[in-house]
Amino acid sequence: MTIPFAALFTLVAALLEATVLPELPIAGATVDLVLVFAVCATIVLGIEDGLAAAFLGGMLIDLLIPDRPLGAATLTLLLVLSLAIVVARLGGPSRRWLAVAMVVVLTPLMHGLMALILVATEGVPLALSLTSVLVAAFMNGLVAIPVAALFTAIERRLGTPERVDW
Repeated sequence: MTIPFAALFTLVAALLEATVLPELPIAGATVDLVLVFAVCATIVLGIEDGLAAAFLGGMLIDLLIPDRPLGAATLTLLLVLSLAIVVARLGGPSRRWLAVAMVVVLTPLMHGLMALILVATEGVPLALSLTSVLVAAFMNGLVAIPVAALFTAIERRLGTPERVDW
């Protein structure tokens, strides 16, 4: 029941990430909304929700950004999300803060993987600024706090109730 919510929020996030946020950089960095939504959905709502969010959001970003090979953002998000899936399996009851921490940790990995994929597919020079990656990680962490809270509220309201297996 929560997969449509994760997909809808991620599609809106991808639209914002590809159109509005590039016009508002801070120290050369912007918020990676699709990454934030996909990681929070994976850890708070479930693995299926996160995979749907990463795939749909990545495809929409690839379609909206010109000069980007189709599938680059999708591949990057799914590879990064694989680590979030492992952490989601090991995570305890305090999933909201775990989601925020994973967003901060996975942001530099996503930027590095995206740079490598663009070098391999487009032949562009490797350009990765440590300052912009750290600023992006900080901003993503700040945005992840309300997103994780939103997904927690959705899970409490629409998630499957825990039942005893007979």
